[in-house]
Amino acid sequence: MRGTSMADIGSYNERLVLQMIRAAPKGISQSQVVRGSGLSRQTVSLIAHRLLRDGLIEAAGQRISGPGKPTTILRTVADSRWTIGLHVDPAHLTVVLCDLQGEAVDSTTLAAPTEDASADLERIVAEIERLLAVHDATPIHALPDLLPGHSGGAEEQAMEDPPRRVVLGIGVAAPAPLDVAAGVIRTPPWLPGWHQMPLAERLETATGLPVLLDKDTNAALTGEIWAGHLSAEQTVLYLYLSHGAGSAVSVDGRVHRGGSTQAGEIGHLPLGIADERCRCGRYGCLNLFTDARRMVERATSAGAEISPDDLPGAVDALAAAARRGDAAALRAVEAHVDAVAAALDILARIHDPQRIIVGGPMLAALGPLAAPQIRARTADWLEDAGCSLHFSELGNAAGAIGAACLFLEEELSPRRGMSARARRRA
Repeated sequence: MRGTSMADIGSYNERLVLQMIRAAPKGISQSQVVRGSGLSRQTVSLIAHRLLRDGLIEAAGQRISGPGKPTTILRTVADSRWTIGLHVDPAHLTVVLCDLQGEAVDSTTLAAPTEDASADLERIVAEIERLLAVHDATPIHALPDLLPGHSGGAEEQAMEDPPRRVVLGIGVAAPAPLDVAAGVIRTPPWLPGWHQMPLAERLETATGLPVLLDKDTNAALTGEIWAGHLSAEQTVLYLYLSHGAGSAVSVDGRVHRGGSTQAGEIGHLPLGIADERCRCGRYGCLNLFTDARRMVERATSAGAEISPDDLPGAVDALAAAARRGDAAALRAVEAHVDAVAAALDILARIHDPQRIIVGGPMLAALGPLAAPQIRARTADWLEDAGCSLHFSELGNAAGAIGAACLFLEEELSPRRGMSARARRRA
């Protein structure tokens, strides 16, 4: 059975109120919700009553501000609804469970994707089933009689004992190119065994849960926004460093995806810092310096001794060699850092962000070496631009956490209905 999702949050107004409460992790007064939403006090009161009854929010005391009656403080019940996040990265497969606030409850890193996508999918489904069992979490389609909206005893039972740890669905992050409307991974260069993989459909069939597919950079930025409760007024530029480099931008709290969700493909961004020719025919493309395989090849051809055959292992060995002071490895890392700094300069001039975040598995591997150098190389123009630079604290799970947050965002957003998953089901 293909699962439903948030059937108990049906209307625009309900999602608007819940999203406002969720965005205030320390709680928000009912009066603040009235002022911020533009809804009437009676409407907010009725919606809050329903959300309280369904276990999605809870009263967290009262606040007195000026004359009049104290106002009730509302906050989300984080473990009332969960989502699953999956990141299909060339370096690893990551599965996380996230709560209603987008916080990771548990996560697992599996071995890297192989040439056999079907076998990889079996590993993923088995891990999802294990995590749900360990945490006594229940897929939403397994609780139809407990969900509000049903008549008789079920409604009364929901009021007395609202369901907890109900898993709404699965968000999936993967490298481009993708057909997000169809839920298909197309032809990402680092995942040859996954080409033309109808991942959303197959994962839905295997788990019974609805699935949302999006690009890994979009997911990672969404995770950063949710985890950091970033201001929607900020323009945020995110640079994701993995086997390749990608970017994402959010404006007014929404990630810009472009016409086909391919925005942010910057591998062929010309940096003008070398005369090496790219396979695209141009010179000095970003991927010549940031792609993991090229970094390893540059270091080994210059004499670095890096033995692992698998690319993730080779990147770790390169980082270890650089930390030991190996000259060839250090030059490869420095070329990477120079390219990243140059790309950030160009992208910042294009997007004019107030905040820049750099993250991804490559940053995690090279962080102690690369992060200080990136900060030093960008310090002058960052100060002039009034922009701040941050390094992700979500680690290698950033893509998976972001994928889970993408699913939550779709379910909670008052703009729901125009998502890739909605279009695919239409």
